[in-house]
Amino acid sequence: MPDAIEPNGHCRRSIIGALDFGKNALIHASHTRTVKGRRVVEFIEARLLKDDGKLTVIVLDNASIDHSIIRVTLGHWFIEHKTLLFYLPPYSPELNLSENVWKHFKYHWLRFVTWTKETIDAELAELLNGYGSKRQVNFS
Repeated sequence: MPDAIEPNGHCRRSIIGALDFGKNALIHASHTRTVKGRRVVEFIEARLLKDDGKLTVIVLDNASIDHSIIRVTLGHWFIEHKTLLFYLPPYSPELNLSENVWKHFKYHWLRFVTWTKETIDAELAELLNGYGSKRQVNFS
């Protein structure tokens, strides 16, 4: 008789992330629920907006959640933080370098283990926080 596998309780995580190419760093946040437009705005405001007086351009793919950022917010980001959003053309994942990083996470660096509710956050933190030091992608 084959071995039986007992299913674990639901322990899904959604990751939102951005690459800082200047520092070769991955900026990320993990959520227990699906990432919606409000979470994208919170992520950008908490982790990506700078007040250093320099123009910052944030490049986004064409995911529908990225287009949920309202014009008032975009205007505020430009005036207060000198930050612009630039959207990549539709259906062009090859232009989104962070897609290459996510592919490496999923297919090369992710260990094939059964994560539990107790272990998933520590495993993800170790994996994501290792980008730039333990793991990196060569884009050249």
